Amino acid sequence: KCRGSRRSIAVPAELGHSSSFYKYLLRGFCIILQMSRISNNRLVHRFTLGLVGSHLMLHTCCAMSSSTRSFLHKGRFANIIEDGGGGEVVVPFETSWLPTEILSAVAAAETLLDKKEENDNAASSCASSTTVLPDHLSPPMFVDVFDYNDPSYNVENDGVGKEESLSQLGREARSIIDDALDTKRNSEDVEDSTINAVLFRGLSNCIQTAHDFKTFWSGCIDGAEGRNEMTYVPFGKGRNTLDGVDLVTPFPPSMALKCHNEMSYNPRPTGRIAFYCLEAASKGGETILARNADLTKYVSTELQQFVKEHGGILYRREYYDERRNPNPSSDIHRHMGSWQKKTGTNDEKDAISFFTNLGFSLEGVNFDEEGTLIVENVHPGFIKDDDDREVWFNILYMGLLKLADGPPDMLQQLMLDEWRAVHVLKLHPGDWIVLNNQSVQHGRLPFVDGPDQKRTILTVYTD
Repeated sequence: KCRGSRRSIAVPAELGHSSSFYKYLLRGFCIILQMSRISNNRLVHRFTLGLVGSHLMLHTCCAMSSSTRSFLHKGRFANIIEDGGGGEVVVPFETSWLPTEILSAVAAAETLLDKKEENDNAASSCASSTTVLPDHLSPPMFVDVFDYNDPSYNVENDGVGKEESLSQLGREARSIIDDALDTKRNSEDVEDSTINAVLFRGLSNCIQTAHDFKTFWSGCIDGAEGRNEMTYVPFGKGRNTLDGVDLVTPFPPSMALKCHNEMSYNPRPTGRIAFYCLEAASKGGETILARNADLTKYVSTELQQFVKEHGGILYRREYYDERRNPNPSSDIHRHMGSWQKKTGTNDEKDAISFFTNLGFSLEGVNFDEEGTLIVENVHPGFIKDDDDREVWFNILYMGLLKLADGPPDMLQQLMLDEWRAVHVLKLHPGDWIVLNNQSVQHGRLPFVDGPDQKRTILTVYTD
């Protein structure tokens, strides 16, 4: 409001996310308007008002059409576009957990990092000090962000009950996910503007417990056409749960969990995976994301060609028989567990059916003479993403497996190259991120929990 004038200029809320250029432009117009009022020059005054109004209207229309797009009507969520492309990071990773047969490859990788040192097991490992990063990191461009509109809103006071309100909120979120995921962002500055992940923020006032989240998730998945909830079926033992909801992989907090696509080793991988943050770590624990399309650019042409020419990647699992061998001495058997616990049955035929129902071929599921259940499948190592690009899709970097025609000498370089596609994102309590598991890998950085602050991330999956 200019001195000597009774007129006020209402600035649209969309300008709150605009560049400094528009803010200074508006200030300049206001100064001209003030000068025109002082000089009582009606022509200048009207011209300036028209210029201000036209610029504000033009910028508002642009903001509504590009930044906020068509999602402002989505119930209690508002679409937010943040500047910046997410943090890029190269992190030394500890590898003392790896089996001894691949330590030579790991040692070669760490020599390149110049971080080599010997541990008690004569295994090579990198320093595992937790990386200190800012609390707020702008999500990468392939993540669409939605803020919960009313952080003070209490679901218990909306007149329909907390359960129904959380279910309704889940349905609203699902509508946003289906509209946003795998669409193109209106941007000329980004070569690949496909949205592969959706991040919801500010849900902590509504979703404070695992039970709250389960109700919200039930609303989200209930009636979702073409989407069915999946059960986590890893290589080895399953995850811990909280009120019936999976927690994240119980990986040692002092080590970085490298980026991966969930269950990429199974015949039917997860279609989507989502993480809800109930409690963040006291220090570290940032989520890391890498698009498969970006990663494919960094994987050496020689390795990609090798995988294709040698029949893909052989995934092999061995589950011991707890009746014959209740205390296995093999590290791999202790890690994988018994086939009885894996399949939930003591019957061999039912155990075989457990895996064939997951898409494994009958020829790939067999018992050996010691009662060990051996499960194998070969994956090409690549899939077609939603843009019909052939992208790298496997966990070859772990070194726990081999190519169908033998191990290559290129794994150590792959362990480094995969970090080049990584972006860092910090999840805070009340943040929920949904990923297209066919297009985006996920992992996390090392972390430290406090005495009263334990990192708690809930995990759900759909096909």
